[in-house]
Amino acid sequence: MKISFTVGIFSFIILLIVSCKPPVSDRINKEASKISISKLPENPLELTPLAVSLQPEAQTMATLYGNSTAAKRLKDGADYAAGSVLYLVTWKGKADPDWFGAKIPDRVITVERIFIGQNGKKNYAFFKGPAHNTGLEMKKDDRESAILSIPVAISP
Repeated sequence: MKISFTVGIFSFIILLIVSCKPPVSDRINKEASKISISKLPENPLELTPLAVSLQPEAQTMATLYGNSTAAKRLKDGADYAAGSVLYLVTWKGKADPDWFGAKIPDRVITVERIFIGQNGKKNYAFFKGPAHNTGLEMKKDDRESAILSIPVAISP
């Protein structure tokens, strides 16, 4: 009887120790979502993610976001329709404190926006993030074609 009581207490203490975790609010990566929204027509992080890319040599990661018109491409695989808005948000990577060897986004480096008009004309805009590095710019036409050629994730 005494042994089972001791095992029960010991099990309870182990369970209590293992279940203690920091509050969820402390685990949210707030640095990754700091974008100066005042210069952007909309918040790209609230749009549909279409693709993710990692650049280990540059220690950056990027996500391609699109509005609902651009997200239709996920289902039908066609070209982007008129009215599509695409954002490529690029972050500096940092080590994940919870997973050894994993990387997570740190601060935003750049935000690039492409709007496709009714006549198929593309409007490109470049926004610097808080962690911007001057060596990342390319020619406007090169960036447009690079962003539009990113393969989107396949969706069932």
